[in-house]
Amino acid sequence: MARTQEFDTGKALGDARRVFWEKGFDATSIADLESATGLGRSSIYHGFGSKRGLFDAVIQDYMETILRPRLNLLHSATQPALGVSNYLASLSDALVKSADRTTSRGCLLLNTAAGIAGNDEALRLLIDGYQIELRDGVAGALRAADPMQTEALVLSRARIVAGLTMSALLMARLNLPEALATLEAAAEQVRLWLSGDPQAT
Repeated sequence: MARTQEFDTGKALGDARRVFWEKGFDATSIADLESATGLGRSSIYHGFGSKRGLFDAVIQDYMETILRPRLNLLHSATQPALGVSNYLASLSDALVKSADRTTSRGCLLLNTAAGIAGNDEALRLLIDGYQIELRDGVAGALRAADPMQTEALVLSRARIVAGLTMSALLMARLNLPEALATLEAAAEQVRLWLSGDPQAT
């Protein structure tokens, strides 16, 4: 007879997320996860297969509940010019709200995966896919806001915004004011581009 799962998966993922975010994947032990979630080792293994299985489930939940809803802000059908600005403002707001939680600032995916992604093809592809999704979302918003831009210019500008965003998210844990300033610099650059200022590069 199959064993019945007797815990709240959503709560377990949230509790495990905090540990992985604070310590990273490599430094997090099964004992840490037991303590944080209140689950026994057997429940963790039964529910998720392994520490890595739990980590993958945490990352998938984070992408579905945090990252993708925020990326959806880039796609404003009624006000396409505000898509990138709204996205960057949402990121800044989230960082400000995390000001008293040094260990959970920035991006869970980037913070926890940085140490292992270089040797883990599946994780490397996941991060690369997120970066492409961000770049293409920004490109779509810029394209919709100003259809007269060339495709080469749209992609160049999208890479600038995506690069600054990723940099800010990585920096947030170490230097929150600089991370916020980087997001503001990206937002200001977008404002210049969409203003039609001939000096904007």
